[in-house]
Amino acid sequence: MGIDTLSIAKDLRAAALPQDQAEAIAAAIGRAMGEGAATKADLDRLGERIDARFEQEAVRIEARFEQEAARIEARFDREAARVDARFAQVDARFAQVDARFDQIEARLEEADVKVDARFAQVATDLRLVEERMTARIESAKTQLLTWLVGAIFTATGVLIAVLKL
Repeated sequence: MGIDTLSIAKDLRAAALPQDQAEAIAAAIGRAMGEGAATKADLDRLGERIDARFEQEAVRIEARFEQEAARIEARFDREAARVDARFAQVDARFAQVDARFDQIEARLEEADVKVDARFAQVATDLRLVEERMTARIESAKTQLLTWLVGAIFTATGVLIAVLKL
């Protein structure tokens, strides 16, 4: 945000202040506003940092999700291998294998219920992370806006005080 100190100095001179005083006051206002004001570039950098952090979290969650999916897949592979071994004995023990198959099917249904619950939990976790990140971004925006409005009011107060001198 740029402050037109030349214009301020001209206005002060027009208000019957000597040129050296008008220029000194305008320079002081310009310094005061320039020292604490956030620029568009500052806000852009903040947005980039927030985006990068969000991307890091998304990558971390995706990696965790992939890890859990691989673990579940390996467990299913182990169970499938065990079931295949049992079916190799079908010719000798057909009646027993049929009863075992029903047991395995029930186990797989339980595992499916657990997997569905885990996927639901992961989806909930992702939503919570997204909500927290959104809340943090909104909070940062609100704080920045509050700060900017305060700085504008402060500068306006200083200008009014100076003009009353």
